[in-house]
Amino acid sequence: MNHREMRARLLASRGRFVFFPDDVEIDKLVSTRAFTHLVVDEDIVLYAHPVMEEQLESELEENYDVIYEEPMFKGKYFVSPAAKIGNISFEYESGLEILKYVFRKPFEEEIKYLVKLGEIIQRAMSSFFESLSIGITEREAKSLIDSALLKYGADGFCYETCVASGNRTKYPSPYATEKKIKKGEIIYIDACPVYRGYSLQFSRVIFSEERKEWMNAVRRVNAMYARLSSLIKPGTEFNFVDRYIRANTDDVPHYTIIPAGGFYQPFAPGAGLFEENMVFTVVPTINVSDGVIRVKRNMIVKKRSSEFFD
Repeated sequence: MNHREMRARLLASRGRFVFFPDDVEIDKLVSTRAFTHLVVDEDIVLYAHPVMEEQLESELEENYDVIYEEPMFKGKYFVSPAAKIGNISFEYESGLEILKYVFRKPFEEEIKYLVKLGEIIQRAMSSFFESLSIGITEREAKSLIDSALLKYGADGFCYETCVASGNRTKYPSPYATEKKIKKGEIIYIDACPVYRGYSLQFSRVIFSEERKEWMNAVRRVNAMYARLSSLIKPGTEFNFVDRYIRANTDDVPHYTIIPAGGFYQPFAPGAGLFEENMVFTVVPTINVSDGVIRVKRNMIVKKRSSEFFD
């Protein structure tokens, strides 16, 4: 029984679910999208159209029943909160609370995918730094990052990669434009590559010249990260870590920690305790006079401390 089957069985023990191929949880439940409905009940069944048979049989790794016909639903089922409810023709309710437990962290078998994705990020960014030059546009820089991530193994992206420079780094939701990158600017990069259905957000800042204010901000972020490695361990409160991050960077209106890998926990601020194998992205922010310093990094909780993926 692989990790997808284990998670599906755990789900079945808590409720009856119906999933669709484009639900965000699918890659952690089944190894193919060649189906119309995944029904998680006493029996776990894939319903598919006959034209999907060849693809389904070549990709399916789980020991699920397969039926090539439309399902007949009886009673109420839970669905993903991201499900497109306009296509639902049966009685349903959101399964969010159950999903928050079942998908709160990866199984041991899944961690290797996140480790691999961290390696992809490191290799891609090293390649990108070598190819970046003053005078290219933000969109050109974006294409270089995306190409490097795909070259080194990413399957795709959760959202469009952002490259912003200069004053545009201050925007809450910047995006790449035809603006040319100039010397004397901060360059901000934010991306979320996907590998085998698992994702890691990351961001980096690049300085086109050395300024004391910028370097001091980076030193603050690095010192915070060094402390977090020993601070975050099983049993540490989410809110305790949130207060620490805000005290050592800037008090910002967004979460300081968000789940990584496509999982549902942890959120800081938020009620809860870190558990072994929880994976998360730290989202610090330091505002400087001519931009923003934000270096998102990804971590995993180990038995006595936490470690970085990237």
